[in-house]
Amino acid sequence: MLQVLVAVILGLSIMLSGCAAMKAAPSQGAGFVPMEHMAPQEDLPFQKVWFKKDVDFTGYKSIYIPGVHTNHLLQSNWWQQNFRQGQMQEDLATMAQYMHQEFKTAFHNDSSHRFQVVEVPEKGSLTLELALTELVPSNVALSVLEYAPYGGGTAVRVMERATGAESTVAFEARMKDSDTGATLAMFADRQVKKIRIIDFKAFTWYAHGKDIIKEWAEQFVRLSNKRPGEVIEGSGAFTLMPW
Repeated sequence: MLQVLVAVILGLSIMLSGCAAMKAAPSQGAGFVPMEHMAPQEDLPFQKVWFKKDVDFTGYKSIYIPGVHTNHLLQSNWWQQNFRQGQMQEDLATMAQYMHQEFKTAFHNDSSHRFQVVEVPEKGSLTLELALTELVPSNVALSVLEYAPYGGGTAVRVMERATGAESTVAFEARMKDSDTGATLAMFADRQVKKIRIIDFKAFTWYAHGKDIIKEWAEQFVRLSNKRPGEVIEGSGAFTLMPW
């Protein structure tokens, strides 16, 4: 019991002291959007954004979200090839479908009903083009080691970070005028799994990745309803929820 209490106190101390350090480094870009034209914006949660000047988004009432692009995915590193060799294409297709559906569902369930989700681009609609540009699954083997009796949880977490074996997802996106095809806004973000004192999600390949994607979808809905001066907070590095 004492060991559990010490672990919880230590975990909370790490959360309070190391939050910024545990944030994901921004993606260098995969070519779906031109990163050199983008920059952080303090009131938005994404690492890089760009907006065309003098665009009035209030005139758009519907949104079309086509299938998620995957051909810009960054080259898999040694860890992905070693642990998911032969399955990455299937994994990528599954996660792209999940992302597509999650974004459509988030806008459809928006209590403010800012945009009607349409199945084909229509006159006066926005088109949100999404691309998965990085997808690293959880290392289930390392997670088992972390929670094994006498295992070194901290050492395993360091190994994950050092080898790039942390669950990581990155996206790039373009918001277009469906009528003209003009790009009105661009977004990019990269996130690693949230740190948990006890992490049940680490025992599956993509539970962390799905959480990240779900949070992005919710952030886009909040962006669509953003009021002047409102700040949309970014993702936190830690959570007390074990699942």
